Amino acid sequence: MGMNVGAGGGKKGSTPTINITPLVDVVLVVLIIFMIVTTMMTRTFALNLPKEEKKDAQPNDSDVKPVVLTVDKSGVIRANQTVLSKAEVRERVIRMLAAKNQKTLFFDAHDQVAYAQAVEVIDLVRSGGVKSIAMLTETVVK
Repeated sequence: MGMNVGAGGGKKGSTPTINITPLVDVVLVVLIIFMIVTTMMTRTFALNLPKEEKKDAQPNDSDVKPVVLTVDKSGVIRANQTVLSKAEVRERVIRMLAAKNQKTLFFDAHDQVAYAQAVEVIDLVRSGGVKSIAMLTETVVK
């Protein structure tokens, strides 16, 4: 009869170990698959550029000049160098835009004009019916 007399007093056998080689192989294969798939998933977008217009179709320079509404340092309102009072601004600017067949009004105010005064002029024009106002970035008013 044989007896197992060991120090631990338990069963003697092989201890379980985890073999990580197949795990690493699977992870590398999945990584390669993701690398290939992500390059195929890149999206492109179409860009439609407007076609170049013929130079013959452009109107004369006198028709192209935009309507520019300015407020100078002293608070005088001008539409293309024509001095306007606050009461005239609504009607005159609308008529000027309609005469030139334009929809955008360009606005410029001197740097020393109070913000409230500039906004008041813009509100007058908007109440007259102008829907598109472009702020000029280069100084027109001196």
